[in-house]
Amino acid sequence: MLILGSLTLSAGAQQSFRRFAIGVGGGLADSYTDRSQSEGGYIALGTLDYFFTPYLNAGLELQGGTISGFSENAQSGQKQGFDGEFVTLQARGKVHAGEFAAHPRRYKLVYDSFVSRVLKGLYLGTGGGVIIIRSRADSEASYHNKELYLPAMAGLDVYLGQDSRLLLNLNYQMNFVLGDKIDGVAMPGSNNDMFSSITIGFTYTFGKLSYL
Repeated sequence: MLILGSLTLSAGAQQSFRRFAIGVGGGLADSYTDRSQSEGGYIALGTLDYFFTPYLNAGLELQGGTISGFSENAQSGQKQGFDGEFVTLQARGKVHAGEFAAHPRRYKLVYDSFVSRVLKGLYLGTGGGVIIIRSRADSEASYHNKELYLPAMAGLDVYLGQDSRLLLNLNYQMNFVLGDKIDGVAMPGSNNDMFSSITIGFTYTFGKLSYL
C-alpha cells in the first residue's frame, strides 16, 4: 500500500499544474521601417497568463521600450532618422511542444529530465496588440502615433526544477504593424513597418493545483 501510494502521488505530481502566472523580463528591441538602418533599443515587459493545460496558455503582455533608426539621403548624404519611446499592450496565446507529447499513464512513475522539460517547453505563439509610440523625427517636434500589430513569437518556457513554480522564458518576437508610421514617415510604395524583440524573463506560477 505504501508503494502504491507513492506511485499515485508521483503520477499526480506529473499531471498537476497551476493555472495562473505572472512574469517580468527584458531585452533588446529592433525596428524595420522606412529608415533602412536600425540603431536598436531596449525593452522591458510584464505578463499575466492563464494556463488551460501545462502547455497551453493565453494572457496579456505589457511592454515598454525604445527604438530608433536612420537612413541616408542618396543625393545630399544627409542622415534622416527617428528616436522613439513606445508602450505596447498585447493579448497572445502560446502552444508548447509538450501539448503534443504523450502523458504518463496513471500510477506510472515518470521523472522529467531537464532535457525533456526543455523539449516540451519549446513554443510558438501569436495574438494581437496595439503600440503607442512617441518619436522625434529629424530633430523636429515630437509626435504621437498609435498602430495595431500582429505578433508572431517563438521561444522556450522551462521550469527551473522538477517541482518548481518558477519558469525561465526565452522569447523572440516579430511584430507586423498594420500601418507605416511608427518611424514618423510613410514613403510612397513602402511596406508596413515592423519591430522585433529578443527577451529573457522569469514567470512565477500560482493558484491551487489543477490536474489533467
